Amino acid sequence: MTRQIALGFVIYRPEVSLLSRVQRAIESGFDVYIFDNSPQQALVRSFCAEQERAHYFTCGKNLGLGFGISFVCAQAFYQNHSALLFFDQDSIFKEETLNFIEDYYLRHPELEPTHSAVAFDASGSDRRQDCFENVALVINSGSLFFLQNLAILNWHNENYFVDGVDYEFCLRSKVNGFKIGKYSCTPGFDHSSEQADKKYKIFGRTYAMRAYSLARILDVSKSGLKLILTATFDREIKFAVSVARLWLIYLAVQGLVRFMSLIAKHEGAK
Repeated sequence: MTRQIALGFVIYRPEVSLLSRVQRAIESGFDVYIFDNSPQQALVRSFCAEQERAHYFTCGKNLGLGFGISFVCAQAFYQNHSALLFFDQDSIFKEETLNFIEDYYLRHPELEPTHSAVAFDASGSDRRQDCFENVALVINSGSLFFLQNLAILNWHNENYFVDGVDYEFCLRSKVNGFKIGKYSCTPGFDHSSEQADKKYKIFGRTYAMRAYSLARILDVSKSGLKLILTATFDREIKFAVSVARLWLIYLAVQGLVRFMSLIAKHEGAK
């Protein structure tokens, strides 16, 4: 079976469950491109050595997400793929997810000349008449990248290690005249179950949150400030405001989750 899109992953010490998802994708006929930022663990490397459609790459050390996405997208492009569907290593998808996204790609050829990416998720209701919209910001996981347009954009920005890679890509897409699409009624897609979030009850409602390390918070802040300044310099003021808002929400959540953890510890000590 000849598939019209490829799959891409950038991994760092992944769980074993990733391999079962990659195996199903390969058995369904998809080429899978993997860039490994933790090659000291032989799990994925050994698995890929036995799979004809698994394309494994590493530089022997952790070069970050920006470099890794650029690498897998460029490799797929120069091996004659026109689109690559990217997933985080902890994003859960099914065969119906892949079939649905590939079918959507084939049924909407008008998107490829005008968009750099379309992000797929399951945040909307499949009862909506139209689950597609153009948006300013999307995350990498679940994004279908149109590789010819990424080549024009010179791929992702390798100067962003982890945080800000996706939003910086969205900014450069906008500046260069490309749109970003989002389809929110994707079947079988789950981006939260394998996340290391804890659940907290606030005013009767349950929220999933995670306390990141101080180093991660500083990296988010550095990337956020860089993006705000870059967007302002590019006269994309609305974009800069959107990034600033998300950054402030992130900081507020990090403060809140630490406060809730202290309360939980205090109550547990009683």
